[in-house]
Amino acid sequence: MKNIDLHIHTTASDGTLSPSQVVAEARRAGLAVISITDHDTTAGLEEAIEASREAGIEFIPGVEISATHPIAEAHILGYWVDFKSQALAQFLSSPLSTRTARIAEMCKKLGELGMPVDPDEVFREAADAEAVGRPHVARVMLRKGYVKNMDEAFDRFLGEGKPAHVKRFKNTTADTIRMIHACGGISVIAHPGLIRDQALIDALIQEGVMGIEVYCHEHKKTQASRFSRLARGRGLLITGGSDYHGAMLDKPFRLGDLQVPYECYERLLEARRRLKTGS
Repeated sequence: MKNIDLHIHTTASDGTLSPSQVVAEARRAGLAVISITDHDTTAGLEEAIEASREAGIEFIPGVEISATHPIAEAHILGYWVDFKSQALAQFLSSPLSTRTARIAEMCKKLGELGMPVDPDEVFREAADAEAVGRPHVARVMLRKGYVKNMDEAFDRFLGEGKPAHVKRFKNTTADTIRMIHACGGISVIAHPGLIRDQALIDALIQEGVMGIEVYCHEHKKTQASRFSRLARGRGLLITGGSDYHGAMLDKPFRLGDLQVPYECYERLLEARRRLKTGS
């Protein structure tokens, strides 16, 4: 059975493998279709497209956009977005422009907690990543011995409401969904099992989101079943992806471990065809 993975991160955001390395891993894993969906950036897509072409893997250009809603934050996946669109680039760059100050403020708070981290260390850790954020801070904390793993960094210090957390500017969920559609893309709710309030999922559907990520390492079987029923009941596309970041997040799974039905890709393709033809 053909396997696919439509939620993967690279060094363009907070993954540990370059786009070409991700494609090589996907080929070794026998994946038929992949999508790279870096956080708030499309910087790695051209490299991934070329590598996928050479590897004989179907590739969907993607992005995962962090967005805000009065209920809570949500992550929205965009598939087949026109990643060369100037409108999309400007939309994504607005939150990114605040990240340098945010990293500096987080480092200041960590220093006050007795864990000095120089912002330059974080940016060196991020290397060429366009989207620098908390995972890079957490990696420095791990290397300096302040925490035992990435989860501890977030659970004790960097997560929302924790002592070193700093809020950042985000586009709204409604604007994010509209932008993805304006760029010819398909919008999908990422890892809904991490959304605590069901009302947010309902709100995103009301705002016009087109799909929901049912297959995900973060989901228990009962959650996947519930989201599958929700999708069918509300006319949403069903997708799936591992949210693979390489070795960074201390997770035991490898690329290709998650089984996502090839049928999900076929239905996405059909939805894209309808969008392009207006049918």
